[in-house]
Amino acid sequence: MYSCEKCGKLRNGVKYSKVLQLPEVLIVHLKRFRHETMFSSKISQYVSFPLHGLDLTQFLHKDCSSEVVTYDLYGIICHHGTAGGGHYTAYCQNWSNHRWYEFDDQYVTEVSSETVAKCEAYVLFYKKASPEMAARRQRTVELMQVSSREPSLMQFYISKQWVNKFNTFSEPGPINNYDFLCPHGGVQPQKANHVGDLVMLLNQGVWEYLHQVFGGGPACTRLYECVTCRAELDALSRRQTSELEMFLMLKKMFQEEEHPNIVAISMRWFRTWESFVRGREQEPPGPIDNSSICTSKTGQPVLKPGSDYAQISEEMWHFFYKTYGGGPELWVMYGNPHSSARRIEKMEGVRQEAQKQEPLQSESRSLSTENLPHTSTCTSRQRTVSAGEQVMRASPPTLTKQEESDAEPLASPQPTNDTATTEMKEENEEAQSSCTGEEVLAVSDVTIASLDL
Repeated sequence: MYSCEKCGKLRNGVKYSKVLQLPEVLIVHLKRFRHETMFSSKISQYVSFPLHGLDLTQFLHKDCSSEVVTYDLYGIICHHGTAGGGHYTAYCQNWSNHRWYEFDDQYVTEVSSETVAKCEAYVLFYKKASPEMAARRQRTVELMQVSSREPSLMQFYISKQWVNKFNTFSEPGPINNYDFLCPHGGVQPQKANHVGDLVMLLNQGVWEYLHQVFGGGPACTRLYECVTCRAELDALSRRQTSELEMFLMLKKMFQEEEHPNIVAISMRWFRTWESFVRGREQEPPGPIDNSSICTSKTGQPVLKPGSDYAQISEEMWHFFYKTYGGGPELWVMYGNPHSSARRIEKMEGVRQEAQKQEPLQSESRSLSTENLPHTSTCTSRQRTVSAGEQVMRASPPTLTKQEESDAEPLASPQPTNDTATTEMKEENEEAQSSCTGEEVLAVSDVTIASLDL
């Protein structure tokens, strides 16, 4: 009985299965042994089976993608004896001459197809039958013979794995050279040393025929190691080495510390990480997943007793968490509140706070500097001299009568020596031209004073 989706009531129904895709090799296991509560027995009833043309059309789903739906028998396993003991033999067909042979330990005997059809079969081995595929193989052989007599100028590499499918499968699918090529078109670095064992060289005519019939690719006429993939692989190797060395260093510190803080980590996740750093896996693990070793207590995650976990130090946990994230953090023992991880975390906070304050201090220093007068010594002295000059010109010196009488001879014109005057002017001009900065101002001071007098 089942609940009908249309009427919502319990109805009698028939349960069945349909095939969406047929395999290249179909293995049929006949259940000849019955196991009950008290004893077991063997079902020796004869079951007929076809040697050729097993058609599975009636078992296919409407969306089945397989084109070849018939199978031919090529192998049988037989059991002789009872449920308590017995002997196994096999019948196999030679694919080259299509004859049947019986294999009984070290003895191999040719038998007829009628003998095979009447045997007490236990396991049947079928493979897809396609006359069209047989014709394609024959055509490929002919092209290879022609190319051996007339070598082409261009040769192509093709995957041996796909060639094996071509020789044995009825539907080998498109040519796939990505089992030795990377997405960039070069040879994968991991396979560069033995790529010769993975490829087969075809002449141009054979390649063009196979590519036209099956498609796929990509075409490859030269084998070279991909530089991009090599760089990525080297970077990955350096990361694996770095993480492993860091873990070993933290593990040593963990063993030497007297009262460490201990955190639990899932061994399931740790084994995945270990496979990555030791090079057994190329993909790094995802975030830390401690869900399998934790339980909830008063709304907080705590370690589940008897779960599969490992004890690591707080520093090791911070290393894993910083690299991969995840969680939750599960404490096993919190023995040292001033552990190195806490100190490092505190120092990191102080450093970040100092970095935040540094731009503010720089801005404050910049503002205080802008308020200071930016005047040079030369400008200051020039302004002082100009002020003095104005004072001297506005207030000429006042002399007493005695001083005036004493100064009268000085005021009267005196005979001058033109040669001496010329030399003084030349010396004055030479001094002015050879002095700069404060020296010029000094000469200017003397000159101004002379003019005022």
